[in-house]
Amino acid sequence: MTVRTVTDELTTVAGLGLAISAHARRSGFSIEPLCRTLGVDPRSFSDLTARVSLDRICRLLEACAALAHDEAFGVTIAREYEAGSSGPFGYGLISAPTGLDFVQFIDAHMQYATHTSYCRLSFENDGAARLDWTFAPVIVRRDQYVDMSVALVLKRARELAPHAAALIGVELERPRPANTQPFRECLSRKIVFGAAMNSVRFPNAFLNAVNPLGDRRLFELMSLQCRNLRPNVDNANADFVEQVRRYLLLHVAEEDSPLAQVAGYFGLSERTFQRRLSEHNTSLNDLKDDVRRDVSYNLLTGSDLPFSEICYRLGYSAPSAFTRSVTRWFGSTPTEVREGRRA
Repeated sequence: MTVRTVTDELTTVAGLGLAISAHARRSGFSIEPLCRTLGVDPRSFSDLTARVSLDRICRLLEACAALAHDEAFGVTIAREYEAGSSGPFGYGLISAPTGLDFVQFIDAHMQYATHTSYCRLSFENDGAARLDWTFAPVIVRRDQYVDMSVALVLKRARELAPHAAALIGVELERPRPANTQPFRECLSRKIVFGAAMNSVRFPNAFLNAVNPLGDRRLFELMSLQCRNLRPNVDNANADFVEQVRRYLLLHVAEEDSPLAQVAGYFGLSERTFQRRLSEHNTSLNDLKDDVRRDVSYNLLTGSDLPFSEICYRLGYSAPSAFTRSVTRWFGSTPTEVREGRRA
């Protein structure tokens, strides 16, 4: 039985796995052993509405890239990708009547396609649209996943408006690869690496383009499907404490989550928010501490991230504060917790 972790609450569409499997076969290996090791059921890849752990699919992609000795494994998956494998999200992009509909659909349904901790669509002075996003700090390595996701979206953009799509600009959080050519071919000639946040800039020419395959009725139906099927980490069926905990999980990197900000997110006054937590014998500070503890254990035992990076992802201002917390939680230093995992 697969043991669920704190990261498994964040998911992505399972259909993406079909392209990963096909690309791995072309690279000379099967993903079946990797899937077994990671606790991923490859049978779910054929289900258009199934979900899979975002963390596990990210780990699968990183393992594939390592086995293939190919830093561009994720970005070149687009060549193997079958249209519509991501279900209603993919069909929505295919049927978008215009470039503007295409971009607004991504913004509206990003959380259906994949859980992010931040996603924002803005329009610049020249009318261009800019989509910025990043992932929760608990998702340890996501470079290959981001490469794949952007490549798949831009493949659809080129089908919608080939000439205008050539003007799309891309910025990625990932470090600059040794060979940038596959990225320029599959993503954009206008690409920046090592950015503070992932972003795609869609020029006016793309927004105004009319999709020759556009179908307004199908597009609206797919939008409705994404809305109805969208997983919600703030599930209204979960109890109140669980909803708050999930909110904090996505915002764990923020050094300070003011009471007013968190209470406002749930549409409550500070007093009412505190009272409801008190009814469950807990407080906002207690829940923050619990989430930080769970995420720290996940990152210390499930990754080789430097302690300084883990400290940053947990929102600590200094490594010493992180060390004190780890010692309080586990009775051991960060080094001892990690070495205990290895032993």
